Parts: sequence; structure tokens; C-alpha cells
Amino acid sequence: MKKSLIIFVLLVCFSASLFSQVAPVAPVVTVIRLPEPDLNGSISLEQAIKNRRNIHQFTAELLKVNQISQLCWSAQGITDPNRGLRAAPSAGDLYPMQLYVALPDGLYLYSPQDNALEKKISGDVRPILSAASFGQRVVQNSPCVFVISGSVIKLEARYRGKGEKFAYLEAGHIAQNIHLQAVSLGLGSVPIGVFEPKSVAGICKLPENLEPLYLVAVGYPAARPSLEPVVAPAPVVSPPPVKPSSDIRNKRVVIFVLDKYFDDTEYFDIEDTFQIAGIQPVVASSVVGEINGIDRNSITATVLFKDVKVDDYDAFVFVDVPVSARNYFNDKNILNLVRQANEKNKILAAISTAPAIFANAGIVKGRNVTSLASERSKLIRAGAEWKNTSLEINGNIITAADTQNSRESRVPKRFGTAVLRLLRQQPD
Repeated sequence: MKKSLIIFVLLVCFSASLFSQVAPVAPVVTVIRLPEPDLNGSISLEQAIKNRRNIHQFTAELLKVNQISQLCWSAQGITDPNRGLRAAPSAGDLYPMQLYVALPDGLYLYSPQDNALEKKISGDVRPILSAASFGQRVVQNSPCVFVISGSVIKLEARYRGKGEKFAYLEAGHIAQNIHLQAVSLGLGSVPIGVFEPKSVAGICKLPENLEPLYLVAVGYPAARPSLEPVVAPAPVVSPPPVKPSSDIRNKRVVIFVLDKYFDDTEYFDIEDTFQIAGIQPVVASSVVGEINGIDRNSITATVLFKDVKVDDYDAFVFVDVPVSARNYFNDKNILNLVRQANEKNKILAAISTAPAIFANAGIVKGRNVTSLASERSKLIRAGAEWKNTSLEINGNIITAADTQNSRESRVPKRFGTAVLRLLRQQPD
């Protein structure tokens, strides 16, 4: 009897242990849904800029949830739901940043898509963040610390050798938005750039692809500034409106890229030139989706060659093509499009071997053009005045020859700048 009782007890214990392994209790995820941002503040942008100061002493008063919401939105909130654009600019609209918020009860991650905070760590991490910031007490004493983190790897995949630079630039954009929003809320802030990155990453348990770039401490200033709301001025009689000049950011550019083995360096230098001017070019190819260049860098084509419409774009740009794919120069859809664009005096630009497309389309007769030497005879036979130069602009046609074909070459950027120059000259 005693032996049977022992066996029964052992079976019960084993069963309990088994069930505890098979059906663990899921951890509770704390998510705070934030209120919608206020888009009609009472403080002007000019007043916020004028009154922004680095604040090193804060009161113990905690921030209200609507203030935290407003600060998160100004840093990374979605401002154009249709296109997914955010409050701070990002190179190539890649948005490689993650915004963490350290509050007295824990560390939260901001979700721009949901406008919500998800708790990642319970407990106050501000004291150890202060230690990782070489003992800067303002980090521990402020009621809220923003940890701006980013993925240099994500940027580097798109912008070779420039990923770190673009990550820090974007962190600066985000921080400035936080600073100005803080002023408009009657708060103060101070940026923290001196800290041990590995320690901060460990404290915040950042994923391997993220690294901390900037900290911003926010709170109620110990010495409250006097900031008067904007008072609407008396209405005045305005002169007749002057028609504004053309905004180049509204121009549409399409770049024609082969579906494989295109020149990565040349393409990204040209694209960078457009993006800096505020233009996000469309990529056309023989396939839709991800395509890879010679150096295995990838871009995304969103439209097929045959679906490009001449009236949808202001400029048509053609990049270099490898020898093995020269049949692309005779694509009927492309040649017809080039002819139509030329008839409508649209900007046509081609670099290296690509000017041969213009020769095959029959639009270079009597025009000064350039190209790589391999295409010289073809252009001359088509009636062009071939020049041994790096860049030629003749009316609406731009041609360039990147003979150096390296990351040090400045020709692709000069080529892109020439396209921008003609775009600015176009009528509205």
C-alpha cells in the first residue's frame, strides 16, 4: 500500500512537470494606444525655434500621455498614410530608425503604424542609461528619455559607403523635431551624444541590426520659459498673388534599368542626385520587383518598360547596359517611347552606352552627343555630331560618357545635375 502511494505521488509530480513544459503561460504584452496628434498647436514654428535651449535641469513632474504621443509623432509619426511617409525625412524613404522611450515604469518601443507604445522592458532603465552616458545625471533625472536607434546595415545595402552618414543625419532630423515639439508643449529637452553605444544597446536589448545613435532627454524645465501663444494679426489687404515658380519636387523622373547586371555605382550616384533635390525617381525594367546590379546591390522596379507612358513623366533617363544585353537598344516599346518624348520636347538623358538608344530611335541627327567609344560609330551613322567629352547638353537631349566607371568618377553626378537643371527650366 505504501509503495503504491509513492508511485501515485511520483506520477502526479511528473504530470504537473510535463504540463508546465507543454503549455507555458504567454508573457503579457503591454501596449499603450496613444491619442491622435494635435495638428493645431498654439505656438508658431518661429517661436519654437527662437526659444529652443538645452535644458539640463527638470522638475520631477511626469509627462502626460498626450505629450508623449505628440513627441513620438513628431519624431517618427506617419504624416502621409497613403504613401507611408513620416515626420522626419529619410534617405530613399527607407525609414531604418526605431524610436525607444524610457519612462519611469519601463522601456517602450514606438510603432508609427499603430501610433502605440509597446513595453519591451519593465522597470526604470534611466539610471543605467545615465551610467552608460558617462554619468550624465540629466539622463536619470528627466522623466522621459528618447533612444533614437537605426539600422546602418539597411542603409548601407542601398547606399554603399554612405549608410552610417545617412543614419546619423536621419537621427539628427528626428532629434530636431523632438526638440521643437517639446518647446511647443511647454517642455524642455537636451540632446545626448556622448554615451557607450554597446552598453546602451545592451540595456535596451536592441536587435543585432540596430545601434543607438542619439539620446534626447525631455521634461518640464526647472525654470519655466515664458512663451506666449500666437495671436492672429489683423487682416490686411494682400496684393495680387504672384504665380510661384515650378517646384522641382513635383517633377516626375523615370530611370530605365536592365533587369540584371546594371552598373550599381553609376545608378546610385544618379539616383542620389535626384533624391537630394527632393525627387524620388521611378525605376522601369523588363520585370517588376527586385533587380540586382553587377555588385549585387538591389533596387526595386515598379513599372515595366512597355507600361511607361510619355505623359506621366518629365524626364526619361537611361543608364549603362552590359555588352551581353545590347538587344535592349532595339526594344520597340522603348524606341517608340523615346520618339514620342522627343516630339513633346521631354527631357531625354542617356549615359555611357545608352546614347545608342537615341541613335536607334533616330532623334540625334544634327545633335551634339557623347557616349563611350564603343557607340561612337553608331551615333555618327545616325547623323549625330559625336564629341569626345564627358557631358553634352543639346536642347532636350543630355548624353554623358563615364569612361572612368568607378566610385571616384564624378560624371554620373554631373549627368544627374544636368537633368535637374533642365527640369528647373521646364514651364509649369
